[in-house]
Amino acid sequence: MRNPPQPLPDNLWGEQWRFASLRSSDLVETISNRTIPIVEMPEALHPLNLGVASTAQIPGVVIDGGRRSMQLARWIQASDPRSMNAIAGTPDGLILYAGEVDRWILATFDDPEMRSAAQLFEQRKKESKQLHFLLVEPDDSGMTYTGFWLLRSQGV
Repeated sequence: MRNPPQPLPDNLWGEQWRFASLRSSDLVETISNRTIPIVEMPEALHPLNLGVASTAQIPGVVIDGGRRSMQLARWIQASDPRSMNAIAGTPDGLILYAGEVDRWILATFDDPEMRSAAQLFEQRKKESKQLHFLLVEPDDSGMTYTGFWLLRSQGV
């Protein structure tokens, strides 16, 4: 039995976050060509190995961690991330499934624009055989990344 989702510890949360996507054919190359301190990208989850179309958009979540970027990335790595789900509710939320039973609330939102982005995130997960990613970076410059996890929801 799973525990109820717990809030992410306040001392870890980044400055901002957003939904994003990477083209399936670009994902492995984009990440492999970067120097990223923490990378979890098992070969079994590479889009090509799962039969995901090269044109599919792999959905993800990007967290701008600011000065806490490395601390957040290490915590995520230690928690053994497995998947994320955007959950509708009051408010809507983004849940990180970690380890065998842990669930963490990464974010809550009630903005219609974010709700639409969350729905697109879940739709793209379906189109990519539940493949998705989590990226932690120190800022939104796109120049450096701190941590990257390729994830896949179970039950596919």
